[in-house]
Amino acid sequence: MCTLATTKIDNSWFLLKTRDPVPWMRIDDEIKLFDSDIDKAKKLIIQNPDPKQDGYYGGINEYGVAFVATFLPVAENQISYIRRPYVRLILDAQNARQALKLIKSFNPKIGGNFFIADKNDCFEIEGAPSEYFVKKINKPLAKTNHFLHLPYQNLQINIDGYRNWTETRLKTAQALIDKAKNIYDLENILKDRTNAKDKAAICMLKGDWDYNPPTASAFIFDTKNTLVYYCQGNPLEKKFKKYSFS
Repeated sequence: MCTLATTKIDNSWFLLKTRDPVPWMRIDDEIKLFDSDIDKAKKLIIQNPDPKQDGYYGGINEYGVAFVATFLPVAENQISYIRRPYVRLILDAQNARQALKLIKSFNPKIGGNFFIADKNDCFEIEGAPSEYFVKKINKPLAKTNHFLHLPYQNLQINIDGYRNWTETRLKTAQALIDKAKNIYDLENILKDRTNAKDKAAICMLKGDWDYNPPTASAFIFDTKNTLVYYCQGNPLEKKFKKYSFS
């Protein structure tokens, strides 16, 4: 369960995400460079240290193509981008349009809310087992754990407090991303504690809500400069570090 957002600053699309793992997920994260012979591009990917568990959460390649996502289950037999190495395949692309073509080729379809971008173009994607919604965007946008376009409902929505959590975070994130002007504003979105008393903060701490563990990591991709700002751990407790391909 995550908060995603995207905006264009200084002619670069930025993608950002918090990671709030559900109880059955491992919470340790690390950033890893993939540059083996089987990869068509160098890739920096945020992944579980054990790649056989849970998989990948987002990444950027040397061409500046970046991808972030949150799983949104609407069917029992749905495939998550987390459980399969889809991110690594998506990041074979040399631009966002190629990446979008790869995503559309997957069968079965991957499920969730996604952003895919390069320095020029950014797309929002909603994925369900039966269809995708895809739209090119030209303004700041946030997403959480419900669809804005597809007519399917998250299977978790009836959990007590869940609807308030996802809808309230969306309103907060959208208001903040609309005003973001620099990397520090983006980091502060991922640290935001608005509505914490109502168990609906973007950045969750231990004890906020028994159903959901605290925010385990946060990261930002800068597509023009091919940079990653990655916080391994809760961003209120740990600092963001900058990574590049050089």
